[in-house]
Amino acid sequence: FKQWYQRRVRGSNAVLEALILFMDDPTEHPPSLTIMELCDRLCMKKEDVISTLQHLSLIHYYKGQYVICLSSEILDQHRKSMSRKKIRIDGKFLCWQPKDWSKRGKW
Repeated sequence: FKQWYQRRVRGSNAVLEALILFMDDPTEHPPSLTIMELCDRLCMKKEDVISTLQHLSLIHYYKGQYVICLSSEILDQHRKSMSRKKIRIDGKFLCWQPKDWSKRGKW
């Protein structure tokens, strides 16, 4: 249960942070984002993104289509909770190299 809960919290934070960054982008006016674009940005499965949006009560059915609704209360609450977090990972300092399997020893 604990692992599932931690995954849910990380997914919720990732979705909210991606939506906030998208809303702050001045090139998108009015903001328009599809679920698939959100999935591509987060590298998450569509089912996981939809499940997270439903868990956060951010997705609603309106006039024949699903709409993501962010209230200022949710945005303020997320920003407040993120400001209390002490450890943040800055992606520009991450270095990753794939394992070179050709250098593997013989059996």
